[in-house]
Amino acid sequence: MSATTSHVGEMSTIGVGRARWLIVLPAVFIMYTISFFDRVNIGMALPHITPELGLTPVQAGWVGGSLAWGYAITQLAGGFLALKFGSRRLIGLCLVLFGATAIATGLVRNFWELVAVRFLLGLFEGPIYAATSMFLAQWFVKSERGRAFGIWNLSLGIGGFLAGPISGALLSAYDWRLTMVVEGVPAWIFCAVWFMSIPKSIDAASWLSEADRKLIKDELAAEQAAHSTSISEPWWRIFSEPAVWLMTAGFGLNSVLLYGFTLWLPAILKSYGTLSEFMVGLYAGAPFLTTMLGILYITNRSDKHGQERRWHAAVPTMLTGMLMIGAAFIPVHLYAVQIAAFIIIGFLMKMLVPLIFARLTEILPLSKAVPAVAFVSGVGNLLGQFFGPLIIGYAKSISPTFTLSLVIIGICSVAGGICVALSRSRTVAST
Repeated sequence: MSATTSHVGEMSTIGVGRARWLIVLPAVFIMYTISFFDRVNIGMALPHITPELGLTPVQAGWVGGSLAWGYAITQLAGGFLALKFGSRRLIGLCLVLFGATAIATGLVRNFWELVAVRFLLGLFEGPIYAATSMFLAQWFVKSERGRAFGIWNLSLGIGGFLAGPISGALLSAYDWRLTMVVEGVPAWIFCAVWFMSIPKSIDAASWLSEADRKLIKDELAAEQAAHSTSISEPWWRIFSEPAVWLMTAGFGLNSVLLYGFTLWLPAILKSYGTLSEFMVGLYAGAPFLTTMLGILYITNRSDKHGQERRWHAAVPTMLTGMLMIGAAFIPVHLYAVQIAAFIIIGFLMKMLVPLIFARLTEILPLSKAVPAVAFVSGVGNLLGQFFGPLIIGYAKSISPTFTLSLVIIGICSVAGGICVALSRSRTVAST
């Protein structure tokens, strides 16, 4: 290890570049919280939308799955758009567009309009993940990137949690249409905050000292130089890397559980027949609070154990599936036990997300890592966001309970963890 690398590796303890953690990461955290909130709040509204628009369980599944197609299109292109136009500018544009589409959700009149709006919401949110991965890889060095990606991905938990009680309170006081409109506005407000708080580059960050700026830039340059033998290769060589395909499969199969569970959890809770609207929202959000703890725990542990990502992602993913299968067979009269199981599942179910994408930025040069992030997240999210809600919708249409649905998505997560465990990299043999 070079002197520069070892020095930068101590940044968090000696205070070098500390302002990045107080300015850049909070902005990313809030931005992605709003994005994820607008993706998952449909789950709380769906029990109200279904009777008004006359949706069948299968159509309700299509409402959840339709976002995936738009999301996949621009998420696959997101890496190239970020490289061409810059991640900061691309994220700001997405905030404007998906905010408008989230508001439009409250104005739909039938099933097809709802599907179209959800498709557009996915289209405008799609580039954000790859753009944010690139953005953080340009501000944080390898030794701290696991924590940076972890803090960013805590927004998945807080967004999912807030969507429950906030939507529940709005639904109790108003209706689902006004709820969707009100919850779409924050994206527009934060767009202005984003451009005011985030500098165009490290060089433009007036809150970094010249010494800190040089140290960070030197380490980032050294990191890219370590990939010098493969930088000259075309980006599509990522498809010759088996680890990329296995991580795509693992992320996709875990996303089947993640998005199926997220969309249908309020309906599962309402099926108990004893919970108020607010309590449904509170319990639907609770797993996402434990998700935050799980992400924080696993990313810190991964960084402290030599930036090991593969097994730290694989083992929790397999455990998530096993617990979901077990939760599926808990009798309805013991619904409190099932809720507790769902909360424990929340602790584990998103541990792999930051580690998968941090790992891609570490085993590949940035010119390849950004397209790889776009591919893995695009294809993986398409599999999860489309098939997760649909699987549960179809299984529910042939079964009076959610047992079969939960077993299927649990099996998917176990298989996903196995894929991640097998994803050894030829580029960096130890990962």
